[in-house]
Amino acid sequence: MAGSRPKPQPATPAAARASMDIRHAHNTCSSAEIDSCCSVLRGSSHATIKLLPNHHIGTDAQLHGFHFSCHVEDKASVLPVGVDMCNMVSMYECGDGPANAPSGALNPHALRVLNNVPHYQALLEQYIADLDANPTRPARFDCIPDQSELQATSMLQVTGFNCVDTRPWKPEISSRVGLYHTFTRSTAKDQRTHKVFVVVSGCLSEAAEEFHNLWLDSRDHIKCADLLRCEELNWLRSCTHRNHNRVASDISSLLGLPMRHVVDADDPNRVARMLFPTTTTFKTDMRLSDDCSGQHIRLVDSGCFSDVSNNGILFEMFGSEGYWLFQGPRDYSDNYIYGSVFGSTNEVSCMPSVTVRYHSLHSPSNAHNTVVVPLAAKPGVAPKGDGGEPASSAASSAFLFPDEQFFNVIQELGFNRNDGTLNLMPLVYYER
Repeated sequence: MAGSRPKPQPATPAAARASMDIRHAHNTCSSAEIDSCCSVLRGSSHATIKLLPNHHIGTDAQLHGFHFSCHVEDKASVLPVGVDMCNMVSMYECGDGPANAPSGALNPHALRVLNNVPHYQALLEQYIADLDANPTRPARFDCIPDQSELQATSMLQVTGFNCVDTRPWKPEISSRVGLYHTFTRSTAKDQRTHKVFVVVSGCLSEAAEEFHNLWLDSRDHIKCADLLRCEELNWLRSCTHRNHNRVASDISSLLGLPMRHVVDADDPNRVARMLFPTTTTFKTDMRLSDDCSGQHIRLVDSGCFSDVSNNGILFEMFGSEGYWLFQGPRDYSDNYIYGSVFGSTNEVSCMPSVTVRYHSLHSPSNAHNTVVVPLAAKPGVAPKGDGGEPASSAASSAFLFPDEQFFNVIQELGFNRNDGTLNLMPLVYYER
């Protein structure tokens, strides 16, 4: 029983290394990464950490690319909670061209954008500028509905809504947004279809920072289970979904894409519109473990839990490369055209979901065996649809380009290369 479990003792350096799994590390772990892992594991003898193939020390001098697990009764202080909780990528498929279009015909919406890229890039950048200038505050914890007050309102009895925000908030773009295209094959692999997608990536930066501060203030007094069940975390996950859905709705209208919009029922003004995503992949997440006991908390950074990821897993590349969509096994009983959940293995149900942005001070130790793409920084120049990178890339020496060794590693984590990979190439995009 959890109540009779002995009080966890801090792990010794030797025990910490025993709880560290580096079998699927793509590069040789640096001393800074090993020290970071040992520091995390010292908080509990029940904690384990697994480095994913995209492990690295980021530009914020923090360890990224790992799967962490601990007991639900451990203090929340053992969790390596970052400032970007519920960071995710959402993909929205645009309606295809005419139904009688021949196989392999180019999507007319993609052609329209390609024929006038500067115009649509300017529209996208103006949308971002208008969003930044909007005086409405972004979503924060003061938007969380007060259930006790809502229960007493007649609106609940009439409409059935019981989770309406306490105030309106403006959408937020903290990472990247853009229009992408790719060619997909039919199930019988006898036809090719040119498809267009809106992709939104990022987190609610202010709300995620509030959650991080909440964890800092309470971590020594609450258990991991309490943090996982708290209203703030569940609201943050839901609101980040809605934020991306609203941004995608705005972008599709801005670019004249035929997509099905719905009203955000949780908006107090009932005017905000949103789209339903084709698939969503987390880049930072925290949930109960996938074992039968339900007695462990798992947290992933720069990755996602593959057992709760349907319709493929998005892998975020650098700006000019776009995204890779790792497809799952086909299940013809559902509507997931990009595959169901990945096959189970003896490893943790976790997949990397973002490439590595190498810092000049933390380059890979075996760089001669790593495929990297150097991108010249353009300080002060806004990102363009022709592959320009933001000024923030000045701190980066290169990006990891997944090679054969990388794919061999993620196959051991559950991905089957026979299911296929789609390359979502950018038409126009904006990156912070």
